[in-house]
Amino acid sequence: MATSTQTYPAPRQQIRLTAGLAERIVSIAIFAALAAVLLVGWWRRAESPIDPHSGLGYALGIIGGTMMLVLLGYPLRKRMRRGGRRMGSVAFWFRFHMLLGLLGPLAILYHARFSWGALNSAFALGAMIVVSASGLVGRFFYSRVHRGYSDRKLEMRELKSDMDGSIARLVGAEADIAQLVERLQALESRAIAAGSHFWSSAGAVFGIGIATRVSLWTILRAHPGLRTSAPARDSLRAYFQAVRRAAEFAFYDRLLRLWHLLHLPLFIMLVAAAILHVVAVHMY
Repeated sequence: MATSTQTYPAPRQQIRLTAGLAERIVSIAIFAALAAVLLVGWWRRAESPIDPHSGLGYALGIIGGTMMLVLLGYPLRKRMRRGGRRMGSVAFWFRFHMLLGLLGPLAILYHARFSWGALNSAFALGAMIVVSASGLVGRFFYSRVHRGYSDRKLEMRELKSDMDGSIARLVGAEADIAQLVERLQALESRAIAAGSHFWSSAGAVFGIGIATRVSLWTILRAHPGLRTSAPARDSLRAYFQAVRRAAEFAFYDRLLRLWHLLHLPLFIMLVAAAILHVVAVHMY
């Protein structure tokens, strides 16, 4: 094959796009433990010894409600400019926010014995479930426009740099891939163009998502040198991941902005419902 005169950026250390392996393992372990505790509570709800009005049941209500209030620490920390570092990093508060967003509702469900109860109790519990579900949706949107669990938002030029770095590593792994690189760069240009507008980005969530996965399979079959080299395979997967993130960027960024507008009123509704519940319980 004729020698190509095209040059590529020197390989560089890749900036991760998603949570690291350790963070994923910890997250999966926490979700599994919470799911198990939730299922046990639901399964044994009819024979639960917990009394919402006294003892452990009352304490769980206080603990769960306090956790839900402490959730406000994350948005407050994000808005602090001076002296904020003394309270911990934004990334720490985000992780803490997610953890409390799981533990708080769990404590309240046990407090309520997994039943709706009176009208004011049902309203407070329903508001909590809605806010918790909204938080999980927001967590997904957040992960699509930020790097891992950090507070650092993705930028299109950084995604482009990630793609260039992955291609450079592929060239280093197997020199005879000039035609492949042209094919990859055509997909890259399509992704960047799609990721700059909401509707084209929405279509790319499915279109380019499928195209990158099919391309990965066909490329590895056609290039034994890439298939047998673990670093080359990792570089190719990292490239396609960056392509997908670039194509989806505008779509998830807009959804995250809309979610922020909706989530705050829902949280205010939850606080109002919780106050009403506490007042009603202690007055009657």
